[in-house]
Amino acid sequence: MDTHMAEKARGRPSAVAAPSAGTADAPDHPGSAVWIARLAWLVAVVAALGALLMVRMSSTQATVLVAAQIPGIVALGVVVDVLMRKSHVRIHREREKALQVWLTKQSELEEIATRDDLTQLQNRRFFYQRFQEELERAASTRRSLSIAMIDVDDLKLLNDEFGHQVGDVILRQFARILNRQAGDDFVTARLGGDEFAVIMPDTDRRTAEQLSWKIWDELAAGPVFESEHASIYLGVSIGVGGYPWGGSDLEEIIHWADTKLYANKLERKGFKQIQDLKTDNRLASAVVEVLSTALDVRDRMTHRHARRVARMAVAVARDLQLTDDEVLEIEFAASLHDIGKIGVTDNILRKSAPLDDEEWKEMRRHSELGYEILKGIDFLKNAAEIVYAHHERFDGKGYPRGLAGEEIPRGSRLFAIVDAYDAMTSRRPYRAASSREWACEEIERNSGTQFDPFLVEAFLKVIRRSSEEELSEWHDAGSSIQPVTR
Repeated sequence: MDTHMAEKARGRPSAVAAPSAGTADAPDHPGSAVWIARLAWLVAVVAALGALLMVRMSSTQATVLVAAQIPGIVALGVVVDVLMRKSHVRIHREREKALQVWLTKQSELEEIATRDDLTQLQNRRFFYQRFQEELERAASTRRSLSIAMIDVDDLKLLNDEFGHQVGDVILRQFARILNRQAGDDFVTARLGGDEFAVIMPDTDRRTAEQLSWKIWDELAAGPVFESEHASIYLGVSIGVGGYPWGGSDLEEIIHWADTKLYANKLERKGFKQIQDLKTDNRLASAVVEVLSTALDVRDRMTHRHARRVARMAVAVARDLQLTDDEVLEIEFAASLHDIGKIGVTDNILRKSAPLDDEEWKEMRRHSELGYEILKGIDFLKNAAEIVYAHHERFDGKGYPRGLAGEEIPRGSRLFAIVDAYDAMTSRRPYRAASSREWACEEIERNSGTQFDPFLVEAFLKVIRRSSEEELSEWHDAGSSIQPVTR
């Protein structure tokens, strides 16, 4: 085992070894104390016999005998006191030794319980406990705190190709690299499988991102495993989160970091490679489908909503005679506009009652989270901008950036109308669906304030001339809920 790695991973000095039976200090020899006790017993017997003898003697002789016994009684008391003190000291010493052995064993057990056997890094349990402690400390001292969430790329493929023993060697090698780059001030951990993490106290976002580049640079500099058959270069995906810039509590910060890790993993999969500087639409569609499936696993209702608004948005975009590229960007953005909800906590995402102010604050971050996921994929960059701005308002009172008018991408302005219409005409756990006509009138009432007037007119023209059959087609991706008139 690499001793430096093991000690660094533990985050504390190594425990003192427990004394064994062969090496422990031997207890004080009891021989002298026994003989002294025997002498004291003899003195007591003699004193008792003397007392009986006094009864038969004259008073003068008795007085002399009693006087002669006083020093012996005093001496006996002193001897007993000394013996008691010595016994107390010996018992105290033995108790201290037993306590030290117990503490040492407890420390060793805690060390085992919080350490990953394979890599000798801290484990998941230690990571979450330590992260919470550091977060509380950062909040109380108003200092920065950062974390890096790390996934080893294609570990399963490596295990399948070269065997699990080679995979274990690769993980140990990466743990050493992680420790080397993290240094003594940061805490490294293996969360399980191919997942690793680093806690960085007193570290801002820029410094945390620099750690990512250092790790990538070292991994690119040489193989992590070499044999006569292969040289294996390792890739990892990294997402950085922190306090206060990336959230205020543990769950929120980890969600941010995981979301960025997910975006980085997509980017590292090679989606940035574009043939002849033109997007392969089949590849793009496949990527969008994968992301949509991930959203479906996270929240089926959100996924169905995304498919419905994508169909409606494409119909309006084509009626506006936008270019094929613009229509495709709007379709991708509409399909993925809620992808940021992957980073929203379950208790908010699946809440059956209306959200409170704090919950809405977190929910509203999903547009920025979606932008973070999509911006690293070249053929989704324009779609990412649409996703980022899809909750902006035409009058500038939207979020997250307060854009107004034509500052908002046209795809976002169009999508905002379609999104609002579908939201009103679909049932939610906490309210019934509205009728088509009521939703159209509501959109018309908000033309010029919430929505672009020109695009409102185009949207209403498409909706009002569409047959019930077409509308049913748009909605067949979602649940077959009968709207009610309100």
